[in-house]
Amino acid sequence: MRLLGLLVATLTLFSDTRAEEKASLPRAKEELSTQHFFKSHCVKCHGAKNAKGGVRLDQLDKRVSLGFDFETWTSVHEQIREGQMPPEDETQPDNRDRMQVLSWIGAELDKAQTSDRVRYLSGQFAFGNQVSHEKLFGGEVGGRSFSPPRLWRVNPNIYDRTKRRILKHHWEALGRVRQPFGMDARPGFNDYAVNLHADSATLETLLRNARTIVDHQLSRDVSEAFRMVLEAESPSRDQIDAAVRHQFKSLVYRLPEQVELKRYREYMLRAINEAGNTREGMAVCLKAIALMPEAVYRMELGLGDKDEHGRRRLSGSELAFAISFALTDDPPTAETWSASREGGLQSRRGVQSEIERILNDEAIAKPKILRFFREFFGYHRAPDIFKDAKRFRNYDWGKVPYQLVHEADLLVLHIVNRDKDVLHELLTTRKFFVGHFGPEVEAEKLEERLAALRLLHDYWIDKPWKELKYELEPEVRTDMEALHPYFRTQPAKHRMSGGLIKDYMEYLPGCYRSGIRPMLAQFTLMEGERERNLTSAHDQRFFLGAYNLEIDQFDCPTEQPFEVNPKERVGLLTHPAWLIAHSKNTETNPITRGKWIRERLLAGHVPDVPITVNAVVPEDPHKTLRERFEPTRQAECWRCHKKMNPLGMTFESYDDFGRFRTTDEISGKRIDARGHLDSSGDAQLDGEVGNAIELVERLGKSRRVRQSFVRHAFRYWMGRNEMLSDAPTLMAADEAYLNSGGSFDALLISLLSSDSFVFRKEVEK
Repeated sequence: MRLLGLLVATLTLFSDTRAEEKASLPRAKEELSTQHFFKSHCVKCHGAKNAKGGVRLDQLDKRVSLGFDFETWTSVHEQIREGQMPPEDETQPDNRDRMQVLSWIGAELDKAQTSDRVRYLSGQFAFGNQVSHEKLFGGEVGGRSFSPPRLWRVNPNIYDRTKRRILKHHWEALGRVRQPFGMDARPGFNDYAVNLHADSATLETLLRNARTIVDHQLSRDVSEAFRMVLEAESPSRDQIDAAVRHQFKSLVYRLPEQVELKRYREYMLRAINEAGNTREGMAVCLKAIALMPEAVYRMELGLGDKDEHGRRRLSGSELAFAISFALTDDPPTAETWSASREGGLQSRRGVQSEIERILNDEAIAKPKILRFFREFFGYHRAPDIFKDAKRFRNYDWGKVPYQLVHEADLLVLHIVNRDKDVLHELLTTRKFFVGHFGPEVEAEKLEERLAALRLLHDYWIDKPWKELKYELEPEVRTDMEALHPYFRTQPAKHRMSGGLIKDYMEYLPGCYRSGIRPMLAQFTLMEGERERNLTSAHDQRFFLGAYNLEIDQFDCPTEQPFEVNPKERVGLLTHPAWLIAHSKNTETNPITRGKWIRERLLAGHVPDVPITVNAVVPEDPHKTLRERFEPTRQAECWRCHKKMNPLGMTFESYDDFGRFRTTDEISGKRIDARGHLDSSGDAQLDGEVGNAIELVERLGKSRRVRQSFVRHAFRYWMGRNEMLSDAPTLMAADEAYLNSGGSFDALLISLLSSDSFVFRKEVEK
C-alpha cells in the first residue's frame, strides 16, 4: 500500500509537471508575440531614434511579474486596450494579435501585484486605480483577504490630542512640542500606513518633544506616581513600577508587559545611580518611554493566532487600537478595552458590535469620518488657492473660503448623519447651508439670537453708533448685556464690541426696512482642531457672492439646509468650496475637475503629463477657455485629454470663485457647458450632457460611481491601495452599502470588520 501510494504521488507530480509545461507553452508564445508586436508597432515612436514622451519601449524590462517597469507596462496595457497605441495614423495590428498581447501583459501585471516593487507603488495615491475595477467587483477573484503587517505614522490630530491631554493649557510647553511627521498636502489621502524611516530632523524633533513633555510632567502637573519617586530617598521597586506604568498609560495607552516593566525598572534604577540625582535619572527613563515606537507609530503587525491560510489575526490590543483610531483621534475607551480583554473582538460579529457601539455613541467624537469626505472631495483645500480679493469685491478674501469650507462641512455632516443614500445625496442634493451655525443649533435658538439683534438695532438706531470706539465704555457694555441674555452669555473674547455694533448697524436697518431676516455672525469657524474667529458681521456677508446671493436681498432661513437655486446648484460638485478648490488663481480648471471625476468617481486613471510636453494653455482675451483648449484635441494630447476635458468643461458655468455665470467675463462670449461621458466603464453613463447638473445627476445613479466610492473608502481606512485579493472585502462592502439603502455606517462596519482590516500576512514575493 505504501509503495502504491508512492507510485500514485509520483504519477500525480509527473502529470502536474507536464500540465504546467503545456500551460507555459502558450504563455511563452504570447511573450514572443508581444516582443514582435512592440518591434512592429511601437518601437518606431518609442525607440532609440524617437522616444516620444521620453518613453522607450525597446528597453522595457521583461520581468513584469516581478514588478519591474510596472508603471510603464500598466500604461502600455491601458493604451493598447483603448486603441490609443498604435496611433490611428499608423499601421494597425489585427485584433487577434492585439488580444494576445493584452492577455500576456494583463496576466503578468496580475502576478506583479504581490511583488515588493508594486507593494511600494500601492502606497502611492496616484496608483490607486491600477487594479482592474472589473476584476475587483466581478466576483471572479476568490481567496482570503488580508493586509501586510505595517506601521502607521501618528497623524497630526492624534499627536495634538495627546500633547494637549498631557500639557493641558500650558501654552508655552504646547508651543514647544512640534509635529514630528509632516503630512504631504497632496490630492489624496494623508493617513496612509507606511513604514517610515526617521531622518535626523524627525529624530531631533522627537527628542525635543520628549524632553519638553517629561520636564512638564516632573515640574508642573506632577502625578502621584511620579511624586512618590521624586520624594523618596531611595525609590522602592513598587514606586518605580508605578511610575513606569503611569508613563505607559499616558503615552503608549496601555500597561507594560512584565518583561517591559522589568526592563524599564532596571533602566530607571541604573539611570538614577549614574546621575546621582533621582529627578535626572527618572527623566532619562521617562523620555525613553516617550520615544518608544508605540508612542510614535501605530503598530498593526498581527500578533494574534495564525489561521489555516497563513494569516495572523490582529491581537486583542492591536484590534482595540485599530478600531478606535479608525474612527477617533483617541485611544480605546474602557468599553473597547473591556471587549478586547473578554474576547469580544475575536469574532467578526463581536468586532461589528463594537464598531456599531462607537458609531451610535454621540458622546464619542468621530472626526475621521468628516476627514474622509474632506479628503475624498478635496473641497477643504479652497483656502490654499490664492485669489485676488479685488476681483471678488472683498477687501479680506482670506476669511471667505474658510466660511465656505465650513458650510460644505455642515452639508456633509447633515447628509452623513441622516445616513440614507449618502453618496447620491452628496452628489445631487438641492439643499445647502448658507450663513448658519450648524445643524446642531435648534431653530428656536436662532430665533432668540435674531430677537437679540432686533433689540440691538432698536437700542442704537437713534444713538451716535458711528462714533463708537472698538472698546465699549463700561456703562455701555452693561446696557448691552441687559438687553438680552444672548449678550451676557457670550465668552469674553466674543462679547459685543464697538466695531461689531457698527458692522451690524450698517446692515440691520436695511434688513428691517425690507422685511428680511438678517444673517447672524458666525463667531467660531472650526477647521479640524483649529479655530478661526470671525467676529465681524461685515466679514460674514462677503461669502454670499459665491452663491450668487445679494446681502440686501437675502432672507436668511433659520431652518437649514435650504434650496439656493436648484437650476444653478446641485450637490457638492457645484458647491463654491469644491469649485474654488479645483480652480486656478485667476481662472477655472477644467482639466483638474475632469481628472477628479475620472479618478474619484469613475475609477479611471489619467497618466501624468510627459515631461516633454509644455502644458500651458495659450492666453487670448478674445476666446473662451473652451476655445483656448482646442490645442489639446491634437492626437498626441487628446488620448489623455478626452478623459478629462469633456467632463471638466461642464463646470464652465461656474467661475473660479464658484459663482454661476452664463457669460465669460473676459471674452464676453456665452458659456458653452456641454460635455460628454466616454469610456466610463458603465454603458448607462456614456453619452452627451448639457451641463454640470446633468452630469452629476447621471453620476449619482451609477453603480460604477458607487463602487469607486467604496474603493476610496477602503483606501482611507485600510491605509493602502487595493490588491486583487481584496476583491471579497470590496464586494461585501458594496453589498452592505447597497442593501442598507446607502448607509455609510453599514459601509464602515463592513470594511472595519473585514478580513482585510483584521488579518495580517506577508505578501508573497
